[in-house]
Amino acid sequence: MVPRPEYLKSDFPEYPRTYCEPLSFRGEPLLRGRHRIHPYPAMLHPLLVDFLVKQYLSNTRAVILDPFCGSGVTLLQGLTHGHDVVGFDINPIALLISEAKTTAYEEETFRREYDDLKKNILRKGAIDVPPIKNIEIWYDSRVVADLGRIRYVLKRKAYCYSSFFTTCFAWVCRHQSFTRNGEFKRYRMLENKRLCMRNEVIPLFLSHAAAMMEVFLQSALPTKSTRLELRDVETGLPQDLEADLILTSPPYGDSGTTVAYEQYTSFGFEWTNDLTPHFQVARDYYKMSLGNKKDTCPKLAHHDILMDTVGSIDTIDSKRARDVLCFFNDYYRALKNVARSLKPGGHMCFVVGNRTVKNQKIPMDQITAAFMIDLGLTFDSITVRKISNKVMPSQNSPTNITGYKSDTMSMEYIVVCHRNP
Repeated sequence: MVPRPEYLKSDFPEYPRTYCEPLSFRGEPLLRGRHRIHPYPAMLHPLLVDFLVKQYLSNTRAVILDPFCGSGVTLLQGLTHGHDVVGFDINPIALLISEAKTTAYEEETFRREYDDLKKNILRKGAIDVPPIKNIEIWYDSRVVADLGRIRYVLKRKAYCYSSFFTTCFAWVCRHQSFTRNGEFKRYRMLENKRLCMRNEVIPLFLSHAAAMMEVFLQSALPTKSTRLELRDVETGLPQDLEADLILTSPPYGDSGTTVAYEQYTSFGFEWTNDLTPHFQVARDYYKMSLGNKKDTCPKLAHHDILMDTVGSIDTIDSKRARDVLCFFNDYYRALKNVARSLKPGGHMCFVVGNRTVKNQKIPMDQITAAFMIDLGLTFDSITVRKISNKVMPSQNSPTNITGYKSDTMSMEYIVVCHRNP
């Protein structure tokens, strides 16, 4: 028998929600402008970031912090509105993409470096292939050779705009692999599709870099401060950091969500990790993700919404319940560190999704609001928007029952609190 959804206390929210249809941005593309350089899982919609920045900041130059910055949507949009931005993440490809997006480019240098890179690649000279486990499973041998040619040039040339070219290269590494399109995790495509794949590494790289160069040159950024760091915010933030607005979309549900991000970017990571020494990490960096510490915080025991949810999952699968609790333990500690950086009068906006685990809805919006209040902030609102540009399947299988499916997330919840002046 297919289990029916459980109706928890959290189905009747303690912190009120308001649905806002205009914030769904139906028909508005997610990948626009500089954001087209490299897709990334669960990106914030740039128009949503624009709305929140205008809503909670004046035109006066301010500091925006994104502690889970991903591919830098908040950072780029913040810069375009004339603010200084700070971004942290544990994923080196996320930071590479963010750096490429938030750099100011000088046209003459940019074009000269592209022409030099193109000339050296088309010579088809030496090859540099890094040690990649099971490389023959994920790439055609001709693809490997051409990726190695591009990598050889990038590794030996000290380009001013290397982050841009390396980001384009990372995108091609994934695009020309045998992974299935539309999947975050590594799933190898079927043999008939592998046999039909053509080696387009070099023309694809050059055309993508050329097209994005024109886009970047048409979207000049104001001269503002950008600070990017490879950092696990659960372990602490810089003592000198003060933000007027904290705007982010954290991982949600349990550590499995972050594993999907790691697998999505793993193709680019394998080929570029040593090309970006300022973002270079160990191969198992994803073990720093929320939920991997496997300990619990006594302070969580009085959060009824969370404990009620975990208890319901525990009746079905105690291990998954433990995973969820460990995730929220790490999430609470990260939130505590982040909240310390918020200036008096500043706002904290967390855009979250309410995942389903073992057919139990996890009300992360309610839990986030409760955590923020526990940390001394004042609750403002929870606004709900429909996700109109999903990059995930419309259904998944949250149980081990054959044939049983449930809808994936279709809504985002914008949780807003502030620190009293």
